[in-house]
Amino acid sequence: MPSEAAEPLRELPMAGALPQPRVITREHNVTLTALRALSHPLRLELISHIAARGPICTCHLEDSLPYSQPTISKHLAVLRQAGLVVGRRDGRWTYYSVDEPHLDAAREFLNELHDALHRPHPADDCR
Repeated sequence: MPSEAAEPLRELPMAGALPQPRVITREHNVTLTALRALSHPLRLELISHIAARGPICTCHLEDSLPYSQPTISKHLAVLRQAGLVVGRRDGRWTYYSVDEPHLDAAREFLNELHDALHRPHPADDCR
């Protein structure tokens, strides 16, 4: 069997420059994101368990709570996307812990709101 020489690759013509991906950074309100994530009772329950017992494996959350694995995973994803919890993989398990800086953003806003309630306001003396 005669050996056939490999045909050299020919360069394809290009119709202009290659498209380049654009990275768009969006500013987002960390306080708003955190408060939205905490607005669901199940997510409040999850973050309470994680804060009290973390880092905690998802299997322990499933054992402790009366919710299905998909439901717990869905709500953990919301907390993770908001930056309130971080996950660390170990084999097939993920261990979650609270990410304090994002939680602090929500707490600081609520503290400032509380402090504003107890300051004298110009409207207090409208006579």
